[in-house]
Amino acid sequence: MMMIEGSPERFAQGLGRPLRLVADRLRPIGGFALRDGQIEAATRIEGHASLVADRLMRAGYAGEAHAIALTIRPLAKAGEGRALLLLSFREGGDPLDEAYHADIYAPAPVFEALCGAVSSGAAQRLLISAMTNLWARESDHEAAPGLPVTWHLGLEADGRGSAPARGLVESLEWHSPVAGDIEPAPSPEEEPGETTADGLGRIAWSLKQIALVLMFLLIVVALK
Repeated sequence: MMMIEGSPERFAQGLGRPLRLVADRLRPIGGFALRDGQIEAATRIEGHASLVADRLMRAGYAGEAHAIALTIRPLAKAGEGRALLLLSFREGGDPLDEAYHADIYAPAPVFEALCGAVSSGAAQRLLISAMTNLWARESDHEAAPGLPVTWHLGLEADGRGSAPARGLVESLEWHSPVAGDIEPAPSPEEEPGETTADGLGRIAWSLKQIALVLMFLLIVVALK
């Protein structure tokens, strides 16, 4: 149980439901970094994430996360079969929403498959589900499964900042655009947004104009 000084709210962990995120604007980034005198690959995937239905806040602070900076990296430990999630708030973020960060460490085969899908354009939207140790108000523990809840980052031991939250990723799903969702380009003869009825109406109007011109010419000939 966690209590915030000056607030009547009580927070608890173990809500029993996963945190769900949706991410887009994914892009692979390659490179190398020098660590402990050795050059290591620093390949990663970056994007922006937001919560699905639920909200994310910091216990003891106002404001919520509307956008979360997402970074996905391969696990350094070979043979690790679990994907790990780290949620944190980094002071000095600009704008404020970018101060929220989600770091995912995925097993090498998962990371390579996702990196290839992002590079080819097959993964433009990523759905993430993870069980975490985030905090929730005690009242939210009685909320029905279908109702949204507000997750909170806890406090550091000294109470002066937000402590990171950790979790295990249960699923990573990516999606590409569906062919049926792409609108066909308008034909050269038809303006965008023009219907068949609009086209017939324009033809009828043109025929009327031609008929009026012919009638005018006949009157002119008759007067001569």
